[in-house]
Amino acid sequence: MKPRRVLLLDRSPERRAELATALRQAQHEPVPALDAQSAAAALVEPGFDAVLLDLTEPELDLPALRQAIFPSGAVQPDALEEVERRHLARMLTHTGGNKRRAAHLLGISRSTLLNKVRKYGLLVLAALAPTAGLLAQAPTPVPPGKLVSGTLSFDGHATVGDFVGRTDSVAGQMTGGASLAAVKGWVEAPVRTLKTGDGRRDKDLNKSMESGKYPNIRFELAGTRPGGERADSLPVTLHGALILHGVSRQVELPAVIVFKGQEARIRSDFPLNLKDYRIGGLSKLLGMLKMSEHIEVHVDLLFRLDSPS
Repeated sequence: MKPRRVLLLDRSPERRAELATALRQAQHEPVPALDAQSAAAALVEPGFDAVLLDLTEPELDLPALRQAIFPSGAVQPDALEEVERRHLARMLTHTGGNKRRAAHLLGISRSTLLNKVRKYGLLVLAALAPTAGLLAQAPTPVPPGKLVSGTLSFDGHATVGDFVGRTDSVAGQMTGGASLAAVKGWVEAPVRTLKTGDGRRDKDLNKSMESGKYPNIRFELAGTRPGGERADSLPVTLHGALILHGVSRQVELPAVIVFKGQEARIRSDFPLNLKDYRIGGLSKLLGMLKMSEHIEVHVDLLFRLDSPS
């Protein structure tokens, strides 16, 4: 077979490497692309014989691709869900992963957007907007660091409407390590600092979570598993113990890390069931309002890294 120059589009670095190796072994020339934008930019230049791509790429414009392949043929429109998935992906990219702003621009509630993000598997897209000086790869070795600012918030759902609880009183530290996988640490926030904008609801929240007996929400990091790479951020899975209301559970949390100079910013969004942590009393707020035990938690942390010796 005649050697071909092949544009290779796949977000997974593992699959991208495997496919590139297979193409080289078959005497072809692979040209990797990290995302749909870089693939589109590469296709501006002539010289490609074939394109090998992942059709689940969130920002891939499938109708435009079909039209490019079959310019004279009628193109069947995408299903409504596919159009919605692609539009949500673009909006999240436009807002730099800011779901509250994205929901506002879309004209839907934040909880509705979060449900759609989970439905379409767009958690990784809800990352940070590209910024100059960002590194997708962690420094090696990774230096220790201390949390200098952070927010912990959650989206609650009640019969009278959704609400948000939030605290900026977050503390934490991270150890260094030979690699990102070896880094450990902890983050915690006092329950009493969570505010929902309603004093009576805050009082009920503290009572249900028994903040006098179990004062802190704490996550103890046992390890980090990189999940891929982007030009601007590093998707990872954080595994460790989430300690809430005296209950410790082993969890794996999706997150995105960005390294910039002597700083590391970590963002994570994940669902949580209050019943898993034996939190009761929230089924009836103020004796009449029912609240769902399902909430969505959002964490945004900024660590200051020690200077290399």
